[in-house]
Amino acid sequence: MRRFALTALLLSLPALASAQTAGTTLDGDAVPQLLSAERTPSVRGPALQLRPSVMYAFTKGDRAHGFGVGLELMRYPGSSPLRWGFFAETQAELDGAWRTAGGFGLGWGGFGMNVGIAHRTLGDYATSTMIHLAKTFHWGPVGVSGRIGIPVHETQPSQGPPLPTRGVEFGMVLSVGWSFNLQGDRSAWGCDHHGHHGRASR
Repeated sequence: MRRFALTALLLSLPALASAQTAGTTLDGDAVPQLLSAERTPSVRGPALQLRPSVMYAFTKGDRAHGFGVGLELMRYPGSSPLRWGFFAETQAELDGAWRTAGGFGLGWGGFGMNVGIAHRTLGDYATSTMIHLAKTFHWGPVGVSGRIGIPVHETQPSQGPPLPTRGVEFGMVLSVGWSFNLQGDRSAWGCDHHGHHGRASR
């Protein structure tokens, strides 16, 4: 009789353990809280990013190709995708001229606007100083922008015949680069506010 009671007790232990585990799982609030936390995007604070890039530019109408480098230093003042900062770029064009620009940048997520001053040295055209306006888009390593150069001062060479002037400049720029976190933690893909993709390199 004792053997029968002992055997019955041993056989009931797994069932009791399973019921206890199930009760703990069903009664606790850990699982719903965990799932809710995973669905909630992380809130990012202020950050500072540096983006170096290599660039290819094409000026509409003149078929002037340029190759160069660019640099952006952007500040995220809060947790939103809003950013502001400064940019600088320089490109060597195939006619021997150099085009350099710099100024202020403002953006939201992957989209941005650059406003500054550009200077193009002597080449097939006269030297020109311009107001530089550009609409930019970055997504990870890839960037594309459309730019306008509005001349405010043009200079002819001191010797030789006068050169034609380019007038208002319309161009497209393709770039390849990456955004590095100097402070804080923001995505290099331009959609950090929604928790997509990985973080930028540090």
